[in-house]
Order: sequence, then C-alpha cells, then structure tokens
Amino acid sequence: MDFLAVIIAYLISISFSGHANLFMHSIERWRALVMRPNWGAKVSFILFALLPVVLFSCLLIWADSGLLTFVVSVGVLLLAFKIGDQPDRLADYQQRVEQDDAQGAWQLAVDELGLEGQMYEPGDDGLDEGVQAGISYLYLERFFVTLFWFVAFGAPGVVLVWLVSTLMKDPTVDAFSHQVKQALYWIPVRMMAFTLALMGSFAHCFPVWLEQAKDFNRDDRVLLVTCLKSALGEVSKDDLLDETLSLIKRAQLSWLVALAALLIFSVS
Repeated sequence: MDFLAVIIAYLISISFSGHANLFMHSIERWRALVMRPNWGAKVSFILFALLPVVLFSCLLIWADSGLLTFVVSVGVLLLAFKIGDQPDRLADYQQRVEQDDAQGAWQLAVDELGLEGQMYEPGDDGLDEGVQAGISYLYLERFFVTLFWFVAFGAPGVVLVWLVSTLMKDPTVDAFSHQVKQALYWIPVRMMAFTLALMGSFAHCFPVWLEQAKDFNRDDRVLLVTCLKSALGEVSKDDLLDETLSLIKRAQLSWLVALAALLIFSVS
C-alpha cells in the first residue's frame, strides 16, 4: 500500500500543472501564531512543527484504518511533491531564453525552477548553472527528502519535512530551525548524491561524493551541485539543463524501483 500511495501521488503530481497550495494560508497563520521571539526558538519550533505531527500521528493510530492511512498518505505525499513537474517549466524557460526574453526567463527561473534570484541577474552567462542548482535542489526537497522520511515514518514523516521546508521560506527564520532542517536533509541529500553517481559517471563522482559526504557542515546545495556536476561529466552548455534533468529523473526512477523491491522483500 505504501508503494501504491507513492506511485499514485507521483503520477498525479506530474500530470497536472500549477503549484497551488490550499493549506499555505492556514500554515502562515499558524506560523504567525506560534513563532514568537519571546517564546524561544525551540519552543516555537515544537509548537509549529512537532505538535501538529504528534497530533496527526495520534489521529492515525486512533483511527486504525488502513484505507484512511492510504488516502491520507496519498494526500500528504501530493502536498509535498506539489502539482506540476519541472520539464514543462524548464521548456518554458528555454523558450524564453531563445526568444531573448532575459527578464521573463529569469523571473520564471526564480518562481518555478529554484533559482536563487539574489545571486543572478537577468541575462547572466551563468544563469543556466543557477537553474541547474535550483532544479536539483527542488527535486531534493520535493521528492527525495519526502520519500526518505515517508519510508522511515510514513505520512507523519512527510508532514514534518513539509512543515520544515515551508518554514525555511521565511528569510527571518532562526538558526535552530536551520539546524533541524540540516539534520532532516543530511541523509537524503547524501543518498541522492550517491544515486546520481550510480546513474551518471560513477568513476568521476564517487571520489567527490566520498569527500563531500563526510563533512557534516557541508551546505546541502553545494554538496548536491558538486556531485551532480561530477556525475554529469563533460556536457555542452546547450545540453546542460536537459542532461541534468535526465540524470535526476533516472535517480528518481531508481529510488522508486528500490522502494518497490524493499516492500516486496519485506512482505516475503
């Protein structure tokens, strides 16, 4: 049932366009209510993220319904995966670049492709590399981290990482929340980077991964992009983004196959 929930949520997420989130307004109100400086960072984080997860877990245990758990799992996975996959967004970006719409391409990359807008200006020569980093990090957040914690703790694990990733969108978030996020992402980002090595140029990427993975304080984005570039090897500038997306998609597929195998062997 867990694998079926993942597959259904994944297929829905790549079959529709748009990233509308019906819960964001409620989450923002909840964050404004509990994230208060005079309460302390740890207390605010417990109230914002841990308390809802604990209550959610208790509700699932109390209901004790396989069907309810399945439906809820699909819902929270879809919430984390988000509606709309990146190939369509990337095609729109590339089309705008070809049409010399530098401002439009930059804005689309910032809004939809994870580009760190403060580091790039419209028309920058390195914009594609920024988009490459943005795409890889979006997939880390939306798919790889989500799937890892779903396998570990089910739907409550997905809710926890979704709340934490939502909290990180606030530029004023405290250092404690960043540390929690780093702890939640530490294993998934290294697993994703290792999978990229397996699906790409392993001989080039594995030594880089081995060096990067041992540093606990290594920034997730830096680690991921460094390993991604090593796994891609020599790629022309024109093919950079397409090859990046293709490699990440292969890594996604390998995780889904591994999850299916894990569930099959656990049942048998």
